[in-house]
Amino acid sequence: MPISVATAFSLLGDQVLYSVLPVYYQELGISAVQVGILLSVNRWIRLITNPLAHRVAGLGYSRLLLVAALFLGALTTFGYVATFSFVLLLAARLAWGLAWSFIRHLGVLRIMKDVPSDRAGRTMGIYNGLSRVGSVVGLFGGAFLVDLIGFHEAVVWLAIVSLLAVPIAFRGFGQSDVVVESGNANRGGTFDRFSFLGFVLGAAGSGFVISTLGAVFDARLEGDLPFGLTAATVTGALLAVRFMLDTAAAPWLGSVADRLGVRSSSTVLFLIGAGSLGAAIVLVHPGAVAVAVVMFFVTATGLHAGIAGTVAREGSQRFSRYVTMNDFGAATGPALGWWLMDVIGEPTIGFVLAAMLYLLAAIAAWRWLTESESTRAMRGIR
Repeated sequence: MPISVATAFSLLGDQVLYSVLPVYYQELGISAVQVGILLSVNRWIRLITNPLAHRVAGLGYSRLLLVAALFLGALTTFGYVATFSFVLLLAARLAWGLAWSFIRHLGVLRIMKDVPSDRAGRTMGIYNGLSRVGSVVGLFGGAFLVDLIGFHEAVVWLAIVSLLAVPIAFRGFGQSDVVVESGNANRGGTFDRFSFLGFVLGAAGSGFVISTLGAVFDARLEGDLPFGLTAATVTGALLAVRFMLDTAAAPWLGSVADRLGVRSSSTVLFLIGAGSLGAAIVLVHPGAVAVAVVMFFVTATGLHAGIAGTVAREGSQRFSRYVTMNDFGAATGPALGWWLMDVIGEPTIGFVLAAMLYLLAAIAAWRWLTESESTRAMRGIR
């Protein structure tokens, strides 16, 4: 719990940018293209820094490294004050990508150390749920603070609050280092299989669906909404539900994955997710589309808990490669989705691509993944 809470504090500065920059970028002297770069470069750099985090973790001093990464993360939030210089903002976002690689890598491996396979999904769900409170507070509480006192003043306060992550993690991490490799870390083939699933989760969810959600609702909505609400407001509300699902439902969905096994649970959730996206594509009423999208978010929450929890138990190297492929998918999905939307002229093309990826992942999960002996034993007892 302390590591999850520290991670939540570290996310405040990063998440506020996603709700504020698209609205205030002109007042801050930033171009629209620069906004896109700032909100994606932290993912691109992690293709390099995730493997770096794995290698450095092998040197020991895990608690010191995590505390240093959390401190660097807070410093990057202070750096967002420098809106007069795009170069400085870019440097701050690159530094945040570096910091997050270490925060996620060391935090998850420390939490999952010695966790039995029949509790991996639940444990990962608790971590995701608690840490995503920082996303909710950063996205909405941070945006409200910016509206109230201004951007520069707000990010300074968020940076100060995020410094609380340092003492929390220092006291909660303990003296032991993370497990850099497990005994079965080099088992043939499994790395590639989990990496593919990680790519699908990143490309479909954070990439295609979330990045094109506003365009889909802008096309589905006809006329003005009550109280002057727009498609942007609806999109923001659905994204809020996405993160609240991580907080409220991830532990329970992770427990379900533990009971069913990663193979069965992943296959079922990928199929339900693909069906939900199919419904969102063909339905016309905005309310029905919103329900279908929320159902997709539910499946994504369960998949992240079950699959990431299983991978984390396999060792540092495998987890590093898994999250790198997840970041790669999340970084490439928006660019590809919007390019195809511009070429084809159909706002739901991102949903179509995401549904196809989920169907492929369902087949891959059923054919590739195996269930642990402890999971099969739990089924027999029940």
